Amino acid sequence: MKKIVAMMLVVMMTLAMFSAAMAADKVTYYVRGGTAEYEPYIYPGLVGLLKIQQMADVEIDWTVVCGNGDEINAQYLAMLSSGKYPDVIQWQHNNDYVGGVSQLYNDGIIIELNDVIDQYMPNYKALLDAHPEVAKTLKDDEGRYLYFTVINPLSTPDEKVAATWWGLQGRIDWMEAVDIEELPTTIDSWYEMLVAFRDLDPNGNGEQDEIPFDAGQNGLVYFLPAYDILPGAYIDPETGKVGFGEYTQNYKEYLETMNKWYSEGLIKDIWLEDGSIATANEKDADIYADLAGSWMGLSNYWEQRLPQVLEKNPNADFVAYPWIEDAQGRVFGTDYNIGYGDRYMACISVDCQNVEAAARLIDAMYTEEGTNCTTWGIVDGDPILSIPETEWTKGNGTYTIDENGVKHETEWANTMTENFYDGAFANKYRYAMSHVSFPRWGAGDYLASTREIHYVESAKLWGSADNSLEYPAAIVLSVDAQKAAAPQLDDINSYIADMTKKFISGEEPLTNFDNYIDQLQKMGMDDLIAAYQAAYDSFMAR
Repeated sequence: MKKIVAMMLVVMMTLAMFSAAMAADKVTYYVRGGTAEYEPYIYPGLVGLLKIQQMADVEIDWTVVCGNGDEINAQYLAMLSSGKYPDVIQWQHNNDYVGGVSQLYNDGIIIELNDVIDQYMPNYKALLDAHPEVAKTLKDDEGRYLYFTVINPLSTPDEKVAATWWGLQGRIDWMEAVDIEELPTTIDSWYEMLVAFRDLDPNGNGEQDEIPFDAGQNGLVYFLPAYDILPGAYIDPETGKVGFGEYTQNYKEYLETMNKWYSEGLIKDIWLEDGSIATANEKDADIYADLAGSWMGLSNYWEQRLPQVLEKNPNADFVAYPWIEDAQGRVFGTDYNIGYGDRYMACISVDCQNVEAAARLIDAMYTEEGTNCTTWGIVDGDPILSIPETEWTKGNGTYTIDENGVKHETEWANTMTENFYDGAFANKYRYAMSHVSFPRWGAGDYLASTREIHYVESAKLWGSADNSLEYPAAIVLSVDAQKAAAPQLDDINSYIADMTKKFISGEEPLTNFDNYIDQLQKMGMDDLIAAYQAAYDSFMAR
């Protein structure tokens, strides 16, 4: 009798499990992939996404679009033109569809999400209610939510690491060689350092071949915040109004400094024969040759550039410089395009037959556990590691949590990082390739805990500056809108670039700066600024 009861229980449990599996709602999910060699086969086994599906009781039917950039975009546009859409379309819509998500909505391809959020997404709604400053940037001017994205609250130094990973950088061993003990923080102290780099042979080869500041890759604009401006549209710190950096008297002061540095050999001649600015390749060649003392750099340069410099000079070392103080002692950062959202946007299409299931799935991604799934992976010991789809993990989780609540990658995760894309990109067990970012909230602890120490420290240093000069990244003023305001937009941009080169190199005297301003005015600069101002005012009124 006991055996019969036991057998019945087993059968009932099996049927219950089968029924539960059959009961799970299905959602078709369309994502932008990369190489077709293996990516289409990776997604069904993504451990973090399997966990999220379990949390939401939703099964994902993946469509992973692969190929080179043009091929991928062609497939995306063909799908949108077909009139038949998957339930969720996750893409860089604002980059690849003319008019972005707003036009997708106007074209009847995606749905408005306000009611969806209210009815089916309690976790996401609670986050938006608790962070109105974030919610404001995710709406359009009519108050509609149209997409879901990675959201970085930018409220802690760890969270800013993901958004502020480039700045001024250079050779601390050169500073030591010329007896400079403190990092430069003003234009004057930068000048003193660059002169010392030029004159005192910090690379020790007996020749005056040093490049004090290698301005390739448009590095000179990183000095603009010291003059309270940014390139293009910015927010004036005195008036709170929109300005255009290259159309100000502050820009003249900046040009005067850059002209002085250039004439004294503190800046390499960075312009190529066609008038364009030297690329990263030219700048890197100078860094590797032990010739460049400072430059615009990224947080990964300690990993990606320093090893090659050490082959030339075993004493070489890099340092991140803080942003430069303005005349009032304020420290502004450059235009990071800082926003709470991400370029990857997930939209629900008009063809979605089960909006509740799609919303439930994405809502699970925004929970703390869902965010952990799409960044850290799966905590070691999670029962989901025993299901067949995760067999490749051999039961290994990707992180543990210590007694203080701090996460640590497991040894297995570190091994996988070393063997998968050489550790340069996101890994299979987390959220797929570096070119795919699923909706999540926060996760600043992941980068801060797993990146190389110099990466984290430099990003935190650069992220500590005031970014209030920056025109809000959430405002997308299309090229068409800009050209409607200033039909000569392309000519304006070319004129600014050409005159900037001439002013800095001395080919054009700065006594002609007022003529330069007059010419920009005639070309429609005031109307262009007015268009940016109107968009800014509309945004602020949301």
